[in-house]
Amino acid sequence: MDGAHSAEFATTSRRGWAVLLLNRLHYSSVVLSSFAFGLFLPFVRADLGLSYLEIGVLQGVWWAASAVFLVPFSVLLGRFNPNRRVLAALALITPFVFTQGLAVGFWTLLAARFLTVLTQATMAPARPLLLRLWAAPAQYSTVTSAGLSLHSTWMAAVLTFSPLIIVALQSWRLAYFLQGGLLAGQLLVWAALTWKAPSALNAPSSQARGAASDPGEEDVPVIRALLSYPQAWLLGGIMLCLSASWTTALTFLPTILEEERGIAISSGSILFGFLYYALIPGALVGSRIFKYVTNRRLMVLLPAVFNTIFTFGALLAGNEVLAAASLTGLGLVWVFVPAMEILPFEFRGIKAREVSVLAALILTFGAVGFGGGPVVAGAIAEVSGSLVTGVLSVAGLTGLGVVAAALFPKNPGYNGDAGR
Repeated sequence: MDGAHSAEFATTSRRGWAVLLLNRLHYSSVVLSSFAFGLFLPFVRADLGLSYLEIGVLQGVWWAASAVFLVPFSVLLGRFNPNRRVLAALALITPFVFTQGLAVGFWTLLAARFLTVLTQATMAPARPLLLRLWAAPAQYSTVTSAGLSLHSTWMAAVLTFSPLIIVALQSWRLAYFLQGGLLAGQLLVWAALTWKAPSALNAPSSQARGAASDPGEEDVPVIRALLSYPQAWLLGGIMLCLSASWTTALTFLPTILEEERGIAISSGSILFGFLYYALIPGALVGSRIFKYVTNRRLMVLLPAVFNTIFTFGALLAGNEVLAAASLTGLGLVWVFVPAMEILPFEFRGIKAREVSVLAALILTFGAVGFGGGPVVAGAIAEVSGSLVTGVLSVAGLTGLGVVAAALFPKNPGYNGDAGR
């Protein structure tokens, strides 16, 4: 039943799997410009003469643009076919990635990164809509978990081998050119896979408990979901803390290892693969977490607590073994993320387009964390004269995710009289 609406079939077709995993690969390929930036940093900094604050801004603008535009784009573009949205975004984003490799200074690199993420923000909230079109509802968590495993495999390889390749080729710019070529190839494959695809998105999610199918609801602005489902804001707070820890460590820990611990970046990069090695098979656990951990508060509390513990462990580790163990733990925290991403599908009476808006809200909080973490750490490092102090300060702030998780309801689909 290729191309049929997701509510009409019990299993996800092979074409559906290919579409959804390719969409996840789009995300992985684009965010290389952010997640791998810390590993390129010594080379980029030496070439362009960047300060710590400029480095923080370059990392921060990537996520600041997402924070500003994700929700508006989700609301404004929600009625458009998500397959076409992704196709258009890939066509625009590919030349912007090439432009990053041509940057001659801080301002040109900043402009190229901003345009890249601005375009990426148009397609990021489309993921729930793609799930609705291409996946069987009972397999939402399985598909999402498999996507995270694919992402982890890709990122582990990149984080482990990219610095070695850059050292061998003596060109950080080539990394961006390779990234642009990869996205160009994905554009062609996406066009072939989704040329004839479903477009119906107005029916309520079949996973929503007690969902009503009132046709009049189709005319209600989807932005109302931001007020109707306050539990999504708590999920956003948790994601903010997870992302702030993650991106600050990836941005500055390579430099700390090299300058404070005497570990060469080409050797130390192998450590950062530990963020993903265990997550490659572990990500598939995400679907089981969603199925068996029915207490949703516990499901979000565990990653919040472990995130804080392992972040401090990675920053304070005195040798490679302890650093690898802490980074492995920090990576495994994300096995919970696939389950968290599909929680809004449980909310009573919710439609796919409303889920897309809530997904954009959660991604916005994540973007604030991804962008704000390095900026705050970089600013504190400039003032204090210690990069370690800046990074540890951000690590302490991520403990606020535990508070947000503690406030999350046990059964978010049944909050209040309306079941929300």
